[in-house]
Amino acid sequence: MHADLSTLVPDLRDKMRLVIDACEKRGFVLRPFFCVRSPLEQAKLWRQSRPLDEIERTIKKIREEGAAYLARTLERAGPSFGRWATNSLPGPSWHQWGEAVDCFALGEQGRAVWSTRYVGYEIYADEARKQNLNAGYFWQRQDAVHVQLRTQGVRSLYTWPQIDRTMWERFGDGDD
Repeated sequence: MHADLSTLVPDLRDKMRLVIDACEKRGFVLRPFFCVRSPLEQAKLWRQSRPLDEIERTIKKIREEGAAYLARTLERAGPSFGRWATNSLPGPSWHQWGEAVDCFALGEQGRAVWSTRYVGYEIYADEARKQNLNAGYFWQRQDAVHVQLRTQGVRSLYTWPQIDRTMWERFGDGDD
């Protein structure tokens, strides 16, 4: 499970290479596991911790706001079960724009460490901040593995129709 940093926009890709190198110099190894994520992958992650009525309301709402492609993508994702993974719908996640990356830390035994209390995640976030990146470690709802290029959300910059059109152009129906 290793994601390719070359799929990211150049600014984030270059900064993440510096972050990963700096963490290794401090004794912590990071492995990217999500870079660009398709709207369908995002939809599955978003759906997995939500009740059906919330999913149906959201599909209706974004369709009414001009995001028919993304509404269909949420429908196509189908049932998905599991613990919370994201609050970001498909489209408004910077992962779909190539401006976000998720990395896990490797522990002493060479195994992934997922505990947000692991000191490697704080170091990761500190190094990301040094590169003027937005580290999810510092968010109110902590997402220690996540780093993104911008502080503002996609929805603060683009309308639903703009997001929908961009996602269709980038991924079309072959996004799975």
